[in-house]
Amino acid sequence: MKRKATLPDRVEALCFAALGAAIAYAAVGGSYTTLTTPRSLPYLIIGAVLLFALATAAWLGLFHATERSVLRFLIALIIPALLIAVPFQPSSGSGGFDEYAGGRAIAIPRSSHKPDGSSQLHGLDTANKTLTISNDEFGSWFEQIDHNPQRYVGYHVQVTGFVSKSRTFDADEFELSRQFMSCCILDMTPFGFIASSGKAGTSHNHDWVTVDAVIKQGVYGSAGHERQGLILQVRSVSKAAAAPTGYFYWQ
Repeated sequence: MKRKATLPDRVEALCFAALGAAIAYAAVGGSYTTLTTPRSLPYLIIGAVLLFALATAAWLGLFHATERSVLRFLIALIIPALLIAVPFQPSSGSGGFDEYAGGRAIAIPRSSHKPDGSSQLHGLDTANKTLTISNDEFGSWFEQIDHNPQRYVGYHVQVTGFVSKSRTFDADEFELSRQFMSCCILDMTPFGFIASSGKAGTSHNHDWVTVDAVIKQGVYGSAGHERQGLILQVRSVSKAAAAPTGYFYWQ
């Protein structure tokens, strides 16, 4: 005998439907990129479809719900639905450090070289050994330089990022960074080039700056934390005209 749906069953159905609708809205509108990378879109669509299926089954009384279980569903499903539906906005007092929260996702291709070995990226002048890194190619150029360090030693580079300091750096050292997301907003982390400002001057942590530097091979880090690798030997540093938007992710 088919069981008639009760009020708790219908409330449970509405909880499933609310979360499914929030995920679908975020997927269609693109706002999901404030919380996760574009690679997750197929999984979000599948999740929304399954939630709507569960909502239909609960509405028809195929699931048995009690007043106590409904309360758990309200907490477990409605709160995530509200977090997804309400656009995430950065703090107004951040000074630009969390501008990535605008949700513009920038892919880092697994390979940025053409079949003939030349680069698909822009800003490289091999004749004059100069490199101008645009804001949207920060991640791709970082990947290229990191994987081919000796190819770019001696190049004069201009690049913009935010200052990220560490206790393991010397006073005049910092990481010129942008934000990287591997899965979701909870694992957002800075990444970028190690820079040594020397007499060019220093900047405050999280300041957005543009540097003119020469790529060199050397040792960086404070006593006991020395590491060897590429360093941007800064010739000049200035406050960036505007903080670049967007975060990077592996395509």
